[in-house]
Amino acid sequence: MIDLDTCSDYMLLSTLDVAEALKISPGAVRKAAKEGRLRAIAGFRVLYFPAIAVRAFARGNADAPASNNLKQPDANAEACGEVGTEA
Repeated sequence: MIDLDTCSDYMLLSTLDVAEALKISPGAVRKAAKEGRLRAIAGFRVLYFPAIAVRAFARGNADAPASNNLKQPDANAEACGEVGTEA
């Protein structure tokens, strides 16, 4: 079993590794990744999770720097002057 406290921040964990470390089901891990609550790196039909993102998820820290919940403006739309404003 993976010890999240001692592994490197940049170590990539499989879905099963994360499920075992957090004591949840692999389906719950995939669901958290799909909802954007847990950052994942998509491989060929496999998800990998950086250890730093798993630690942030385990702490319940949704605003961690490893999260991918931030929306970035579309650079191409900005260059074309198509950036809209929200009301």
